[in-house]
Amino acid sequence: MKENFIRKIGSIILIGCLALGLAACEKSNASDYSTEFVSYEEVQDEFVKTCESLNWPDGYEIPKEIDSEKENTQYQKGFGNTRASQYWEAAWEKEWLNTYKTDPQRAELALEELEKAKTMLYMSESKCDDATREAFNKSLEQAKSGDPTGFEENIKLNAPE
Repeated sequence: MKENFIRKIGSIILIGCLALGLAACEKSNASDYSTEFVSYEEVQDEFVKTCESLNWPDGYEIPKEIDSEKENTQYQKGFGNTRASQYWEAAWEKEWLNTYKTDPQRAELALEELEKAKTMLYMSESKCDDATREAFNKSLEQAKSGDPTGFEENIKLNAPE
């Protein structure tokens, strides 16, 4: 009786371990960027490709290289996309700040571009916390009503150089 109980427990544990192992394999094969690490070269390539895919303000000099350590560093896959997107966001916020008083058409275009951030990977739940998304949305709504304080604060605290 005791041996039968031990076999049942062992079988249950084995099945549980197999299920966890299968789930882990499935997770690692998914395109979830949060579980895979890549080299500087790979993150640089991701950064460049993302920069090339984004629309930038007229006259903005698009960065050619990510501003991160090259030596002995591993990066989470998706970091290049996130960093390029942060440059993009800062570029459009600066565009709005530089034009909202003097060129309403350019300022409106900046807000239209920034509206796209809500559906971009770097602002997704897998990459960004709720507080950051809420702060961005608040700043965007402030700008739509002519208030620059949200964008000014974001540029001061978070904008890549």
